[in-house]
Amino acid sequence: MRGLVPGAAGVWLLLALAFGLDAPYFEQTRNANERPRVMQAMALVDAGEWAIDGPAVRGLEAGPDTARSKHDGRLYPNKPPGATLAAAVGYRGAVALAGPEGPTLREVTGWGRWVGGAIPTLLLAVVLWRRHAGVYGVGATMAAVLTWALATPAVVYAHLLYGHALAAMFLHVGITAVAAGIERDAARERWGLCALGGALAGSAVAVEYVAAFAAIPIGLVLMSRWRAHAGMPSAIAAALVGALVPVALLGAYHHAVFGSAFSTGYQHATVADFASKHGQGLLGLGWPTWHGISVHLLSPDGGLLWWAPLVVPGLYGLVLVARDDARRFEGRVHLGLVLLFLWINVSLSFEGGWRVGPRYFVLALPSFVLGWAELYAQTRTRAPWTTLLVGLGVYGVIVNGLAANLWPHLDLTAVDAPVAEVLLPLWRGDLRPYVGWGVVSGLRTDLVTVVVGASVIGFALVWARAVELTLRTSLALLGGLVLGVSLVGMHELLPRNPKAERNLAYIEKVWEPREQAGRTVTLPPLSGAAKPVQRVVPSRSAPQ
Repeated sequence: MRGLVPGAAGVWLLLALAFGLDAPYFEQTRNANERPRVMQAMALVDAGEWAIDGPAVRGLEAGPDTARSKHDGRLYPNKPPGATLAAAVGYRGAVALAGPEGPTLREVTGWGRWVGGAIPTLLLAVVLWRRHAGVYGVGATMAAVLTWALATPAVVYAHLLYGHALAAMFLHVGITAVAAGIERDAARERWGLCALGGALAGSAVAVEYVAAFAAIPIGLVLMSRWRAHAGMPSAIAAALVGALVPVALLGAYHHAVFGSAFSTGYQHATVADFASKHGQGLLGLGWPTWHGISVHLLSPDGGLLWWAPLVVPGLYGLVLVARDDARRFEGRVHLGLVLLFLWINVSLSFEGGWRVGPRYFVLALPSFVLGWAELYAQTRTRAPWTTLLVGLGVYGVIVNGLAANLWPHLDLTAVDAPVAEVLLPLWRGDLRPYVGWGVVSGLRTDLVTVVVGASVIGFALVWARAVELTLRTSLALLGGLVLGVSLVGMHELLPRNPKAERNLAYIEKVWEPREQAGRTVTLPPLSGAAKPVQRVVPSRSAPQ
């Protein structure tokens, strides 16, 4: 049962609403991750150039995530251009639907988030469902997909143009295509799917540089199957050739803007501290440290175990799949990805700025779907497991849903317990975001409770289909709901950061929509009165 079976339509509608109905947008925050990508998209569409210091960006400030090229002296984002291309598609949509005055910055950002975050996450959910439903059944697979999509920070980054959601989509759809390819008996189908999968997985590198490390587990597992059958060497070669195509295009971009195919924006960062940290080790990577483990796994503010506790049983499920002959290839690839990105996160020389959970682990989160599906299918008759898994899942849906729909820019230097210090006060204070990713300007309604509540109910209903429904398991489901809500409430017992009240006051000050804070920049057509941006001169401390 690999298609979209009856009953699944409501789940896809729920995910579409969870990803795209509410939109937290705050123009005064000057989101450093999104702004240069939006500016580069505008420059690419309107002026056919990659630089963001020309007239096409309408005088906007790029922020700190930029690079000054030694090749031509111009300013660029310090990140790869993949998310820019998604933002360019969104920009064209914003322009097409705008009035004669042109789109606003809010609308352009909203469309970029939609194309670069929400749609890729929804597409990946469909691909994962189609891949695993035939093996683990409708209920267990859908529960696993919803766990990833709603009960982890994946839902947060589906609301943003950070690149993590887009890179995850390319990487995991690519892995799925390669896995499907090596199962084919016909040589032409096998080569075609493997080449396509390699090209998609390679495209993730053009969105997030850190995705390049995924080649290690994928390559090792592929090589371990070299002698599986006569067609494997050619299939591996096809995947490699496919992966090299987007990598070569990325090298061409580097050569065009930085003068060398091997020169990235991180090597030309305009902020000295940023350049210094990324210059340590390999792209900022060193050896694991206790500080890294504490910050990215254990701490209540940004630790993975606080934002997605179900990764622990999910990891156990992946171990089970990796030992299963029938699904060994995918099990080992996904287990390898999880362990690799865990190592990467605890080895970073930097923490990731404003974020919800460990940002650089988002690429590995879809790998857990396979482990959760295996585990959910095996525990469908065990009431204690149901209570625990549903409870942790409901907890994850609530905390990540509040962050995604209220404030996905947590400054962890100013908060120690973000759920209690930021998210619950905003929710209780009736502060609500825009509707429709900011495309519908000025509309304000109380949909946060509706979206998060519907996500919890939808998650529980899917679990009801996943388990063998008896009086005992029904009570276990109810116990899981109570456990999940109780775990959220326990955040109120955590110690507070001394800066928490000041941080919350800042958030309330810049909150949108609001009469003062809700004003936005209107972007006139390039042929209008736009003036060139004054070129930014690098400081003496920045790399020259």
